[in-house]
Amino acid sequence: MQQLGGLDNLMIEGELPAIPMHICAVMLYETRGKRGAERLAVALQNNFEAISHDLFPILRCRVDTLVLELDKAYWVEDTHFDQAYHVTRVALPKPRTWDALYRLFGQFHAQPLDRTRPLWQVMVVEDLDALDGIPHGSTAVFFKIHHAVMDGKSAIRLASSLHNVGQEPGSPLLADSMPRGDVTEAEFQAPPWWVKYGLAWWHGIEQPLEMAVTMLRLLPGLLQSQERTPGEKAQGVPRTRFNQPVTADRVVGHARMDMADLRRIENKHHCTINDIALCAVGGALREYLLAVDELPTEDLQALMPIDVRRRDKDGTMGNQVSAARVCLYTHIDNPRERLRAISEHTTRSKHSGRKGASRTALALVDEIHPAIILALGHWLHEAGHLEKLPPTVNTVITNVPGMPDDLYLGGARLIDYLVPVRKRAFSFRPIKTVLAVIRNTPPMELLGYPMV
Repeated sequence: MQQLGGLDNLMIEGELPAIPMHICAVMLYETRGKRGAERLAVALQNNFEAISHDLFPILRCRVDTLVLELDKAYWVEDTHFDQAYHVTRVALPKPRTWDALYRLFGQFHAQPLDRTRPLWQVMVVEDLDALDGIPHGSTAVFFKIHHAVMDGKSAIRLASSLHNVGQEPGSPLLADSMPRGDVTEAEFQAPPWWVKYGLAWWHGIEQPLEMAVTMLRLLPGLLQSQERTPGEKAQGVPRTRFNQPVTADRVVGHARMDMADLRRIENKHHCTINDIALCAVGGALREYLLAVDELPTEDLQALMPIDVRRRDKDGTMGNQVSAARVCLYTHIDNPRERLRAISEHTTRSKHSGRKGASRTALALVDEIHPAIILALGHWLHEAGHLEKLPPTVNTVITNVPGMPDDLYLGGARLIDYLVPVRKRAFSFRPIKTVLAVIRNTPPMELLGYPMV
């Protein structure tokens, strides 16, 4: 039997109607019309069937919770699993432009996943006939999976595994060359009720002791994370329109940058691609807030997730992440000066995120009784206290690793893919030739702006 970790369980039980806790992606294929789209849909079904048995058995599992949140939930095999329920096909509504695709994807993203079934969904979108830069007759695949199932890095591995390494029929799946995990279908058998609740009783005794040990072990790192370099000032977080209650609706957009140009900037200014993306997002937010006369004097702050998964655990289920708060230096107008300031800041921020307060908080989540965390969270939300608390960040910016080049699905070439992971988030996804920056934001925060 497989029990969820503390962070994964929090994502399941802490989900709210306006804040679905899933991650999404869009993959675009050159199918050249109806026949190509049909071949792609069939291949997608077959490949999901293939990888769900040995490589990703979690795709056939649903979540099994305990009453009153007495303990963390379990992953159990869905004995009535029906893959056809999880894969649907639609045609892109006219005028079949990028805006139409964005709207459809925003609606897809807004719908929560059915908790009584395995927590993933796929939509095949045909008739992409008027997308600038995309061949006529292409097809999109929308993919949605709950964040409790896996993090972004593992989700990219899953998406990659669905593809063939060649265009010809019978080309091997990329999954064939991937190492198999140590979790099998047999390990997702539902435990007897007396085992679940017996373990819940024991965990209720054990967790306070483990939390005390964890606090003592992590206290040096917590104290170290509070230290600042000489001359560094504590950064406050301004309240902006991005720190307001939201609905489930989302506005999605994306922009592309030439990777060769970015490499030249990287070499000239001795920074990283991450730093350039942070600088671009910070500059866009600065210009937007200036346009609506709402730019605060304090710099906007972003949360940047950091993967802490061991390499030998790459692709396993669940989340193994820390996080760092990164200053976007939105008070700086000159992009070169802003890039320099961000570059100097990010290494220190990532280091503290791995070993300091963020890592401590994530470790403690696994030790605190889930009923306490969830009761506190729901009380803060229902009573409206969350809106009164000081903001911790203004947005989330994440770097999603790219998929291999030259992938095919049912003979259709993968042209591009977008990964707008969560609400109020910017994600950037590098591949060989371009860097795509994707925005995923509640619509009322943008007041009609087509793309921040």
